[in-house]
Amino acid sequence: MSTHAKLGLSRSLKEVSPPQKESLSIHQVLEMFHSPYTEQLTDRKSEAIVRFCRQRSGGFLLEEIQELIEILRLSIAENNALMQPAIQKICETASVPFIKLRTSDQLKFVPKLSEFLDTLKPVLYSPQQESGSQQPELRMPVIKFLKCFAEEGISEIMKEEASFEQQKKQTELSPLQHLLKNGTRNLRALNQSNLIENIIFTMQHYSKQYEYLLPLLELISSCILYRDLAAKFSNFGILKDIVYVIFECEDFRSYIVKSCFEIIWNTIEAVGVASIKLFAVEDIISGLKKLFENIMKQGYKLEDKCLRNEILILLNYLMRDEKALQYFVDKPQAHTIQSQTNFLEVLLFYATIDEVTFYNEPIRTNQLKAFFGTTSEDLEFKKLIWSGILTAVQSGNQAVLEAVKESPFIITLLLYIDPLANSYAVNRWSPPQKKEIQLHCLGILGNAIVYLKDDFYEKNGLFCLTKFLTNTQELDHKERCLKAFNNASEFEQNYKIKICDEGVMDNLIEFLQNENDNDNPLKIKELCFSIISNLCKECNKNKKLFRQKGAVELMVNALKNPNLGTSARYALYAVSVLDCLWNTILGNRKSEAIFLDSEGLYVLLEFLETCDDMHKKLTLSCLSYLMENPKAIPYFCDWNSPKTMINSTQLLVKIYVAEDQRYGVKYSDGIVTNKLRPLNPQNDPSLRTPNQQGDQKSKQMKSLRIQQEDLESDVGSEAYLVRRITEKSAEYDLRAIVFAILYRTGFDKNELLPNEKQMVEVIQLYPHFKIGEIWREIKYDLEQDKIKPTSDDYHWLMTSIEESEELVMNCMNTQGLIAREFRKVQEEELTKFYDIIRSNKLTK
Repeated sequence: MSTHAKLGLSRSLKEVSPPQKESLSIHQVLEMFHSPYTEQLTDRKSEAIVRFCRQRSGGFLLEEIQELIEILRLSIAENNALMQPAIQKICETASVPFIKLRTSDQLKFVPKLSEFLDTLKPVLYSPQQESGSQQPELRMPVIKFLKCFAEEGISEIMKEEASFEQQKKQTELSPLQHLLKNGTRNLRALNQSNLIENIIFTMQHYSKQYEYLLPLLELISSCILYRDLAAKFSNFGILKDIVYVIFECEDFRSYIVKSCFEIIWNTIEAVGVASIKLFAVEDIISGLKKLFENIMKQGYKLEDKCLRNEILILLNYLMRDEKALQYFVDKPQAHTIQSQTNFLEVLLFYATIDEVTFYNEPIRTNQLKAFFGTTSEDLEFKKLIWSGILTAVQSGNQAVLEAVKESPFIITLLLYIDPLANSYAVNRWSPPQKKEIQLHCLGILGNAIVYLKDDFYEKNGLFCLTKFLTNTQELDHKERCLKAFNNASEFEQNYKIKICDEGVMDNLIEFLQNENDNDNPLKIKELCFSIISNLCKECNKNKKLFRQKGAVELMVNALKNPNLGTSARYALYAVSVLDCLWNTILGNRKSEAIFLDSEGLYVLLEFLETCDDMHKKLTLSCLSYLMENPKAIPYFCDWNSPKTMINSTQLLVKIYVAEDQRYGVKYSDGIVTNKLRPLNPQNDPSLRTPNQQGDQKSKQMKSLRIQQEDLESDVGSEAYLVRRITEKSAEYDLRAIVFAILYRTGFDKNELLPNEKQMVEVIQLYPHFKIGEIWREIKYDLEQDKIKPTSDDYHWLMTSIEESEELVMNCMNTQGLIAREFRKVQEEELTKFYDIIRSNKLTK
């Protein structure tokens, strides 16, 4: 081959395979924007950026982020079409996670991620900017980058969440809870950026262009998994915009609709139900009504039923808001008769359609077909729509109550618990489904009866509840049914008589007489006592019925339970027993006579001796009420404790001494030491300092905070009630009730020890001491406020204080006399003892 031929071949190879270019550094790319030789060469700069991005196809380095921010800012500022490929390439490369080379990169460069995001702000839509400067061609790459940026790390968290349930501990937060609280690195950067409002503006602008809308929704869906970011989106009204996106979708089966509902639920989960108040707008409620009716008419697939149920959950939240609820009951402004049906009437129609159709029909025929099936989704729909109507009823809105009264809603619920009913609407459900529906019906009826008591009675509701309670053997059914009766028993006397006329009292007494805890556990008996107490409260006819049923002895047996005053599990049960005793027996002489003859007073005193502090107030009040009956006094005087052999007066003195210790009363040799404040020395207003007053206010605020935390936490309702009753009981001064009892029975009816006699001297002067302390507080307050009373008032004030001091001194003298007499008796007995010893020695 000739030399010329060889040279020609070499040239052709060079043309086909150009030599490899040297790699660019980010500083060289940035220098092109500042160099006077390349500053105006946009195509050269764009080519260099694209080339550098290809070198970083695995992701930009975190240490390059400051230069990258400057390059991106300058590229966008040029607003040149030749620069668009470069910006798109930066977004594409930045979608890959940034790479850290050193541990310090995390602390040094990650905080600049929010600044990097802010450089993209001019590309996103904003109504304040002119459309010419926004480069709409770049929006799609930027949106896709932000979507990938927000999603980074979330898929791994979801995988961890899936396996967390198998090995989680009670004290640990799940991966999703950590994400909700702390977010990811990228979500925190988005939260610190200024892009949130522009993202929302962009979504509003492209709400009808699905190629833009879908990645935007996926971006928002990732962002709201972080609580702080969700709060920002919510404050900018994202949920309202999301709902409008749903309304604009022609097909409710669209993936867009599913994504929107996912955003709504995640936002509510992160921010709270309060975020839904933005929906309380007439056009949103009417739009939801149209969407709901459309799904009810055209939806037949499983996914349609799921969407239908999700809308109902949203409606249930909305009906809690008073403003939103008004749009449910307002008639729409339209000319056609069909559209004059308001949203609540639509819900009532679908809530009762099958039950109305098959009310007296035991089987299905060709002419009668059920609107809903019996799938789990249909069952969930029925429960949700009934719960939503109950939420509306509980608002007390008169328009809602009238609409529910005119509808067959109550009759529909009663159909499921009426033992005499034979309807295909009820019988078509499987036994587990029917049981679940019945429980739900009982829960709704128990709450609805508070607002619809007359309508409930007119529709034979009390009869159905009573028959259901008689026939059911399920404990959860009994409990729900009893809760309904418990609410109904709170009404006026006529309604209470109507309840007893149905025979409820027989069932309640039967449950209480059954000692088998498996058939009627403690919760059932507690509800029975509570219902009986309410039925007999201020109703003599029911009290008489209770006595005629032989239930007075039942109360005595309940008080004999050894666990009643000592076991924490019986705490609320004991309260219900004492409350029942107060309302059924006390105040009725015939019932009290039977109670006394059945040794009820003895049992009550035995309970008082052993019960917890939270029960002492109620027990002493019952005892004081019973002492108003003169026939009870001999029983009181005859009682002696089977455990300690103390008498009734000694028991009350013991309680009084314990209260004295709680209030900080000091005694010396059995003699009260504080003559100015013998009952409450710690509450002397003259000794208070501003800090103590501030501490008191701080304690009150702390108490309120604890109550709020209890309500928001997972603490059980029983534990919360026990705490509240205990706190409330601690506010009462039991010494006043002890005085009231001994005042009726007499202070000297039983034998007492000398130290107990000294205490009785204080007890019998309790009201006088209390009045004296009140006068002293009035005098102090007048002096502090610099109010000068009239001479007559001042004389009266000082005279009352002096009389109180004189009584205290007399009491102290009497106590000293008792102490001296006791020492004298002791000395005489000691002398006699020594005399006997000496005489024995002389005899020997």
